Amino acid sequence: MRLDYKYLVAELTSRFEPANQANMYKAQMNSLFRKQGQTLPELAQEIKRITRLAYPTAPIDIRDQLAKDCFIRAVNDTKIQLTLFNREPKTIGDCVRVGVEYEAFVVDQKRLTNTKPAIRMQHDTPFEQIDDEDNILGQIAKMSHQLDDMAKFQKSNDYSGVTCFYLWH
Repeated sequence: MRLDYKYLVAELTSRFEPANQANMYKAQMNSLFRKQGQTLPELAQEIKRITRLAYPTAPIDIRDQLAKDCFIRAVNDTKIQLTLFNREPKTIGDCVRVGVEYEAFVVDQKRLTNTKPAIRMQHDTPFEQIDDEDNILGQIAKMSHQLDDMAKFQKSNDYSGVTCFYLWH
């Protein structure tokens, strides 16, 4: 039977034809999540491929809607999902564009917040700005000595010989 052409075509078709494996691809769509380090365009491309295989006879607009819903679920980041929900993208391409814009904004904000901010401390002149790291360490050492002096002063004022009278009415 293996030498019969029609038999081989039928067996290969049943094994590799997407229509016969649609349920497997549908299950993949439901369990698909963004992998570590995977970009949003890569995720969208994978979803489009699986959607085409899972629904080979569906109209293109239906497949795009299914791919869009799968993409939003697969992103697995609630902030991006909320952004996509609020922007109401029509296609998976719109989803990718909105998601990439969001990620670029987040990366830019992290870059801006990771710059070394000036530290403000209150001392001789209120809210004088201190930028020098050595100066900060000196101020910390100075405050530490002042705390030690306060602790010594508190110990030196021994009130053990003082009698306290409490009056009852």
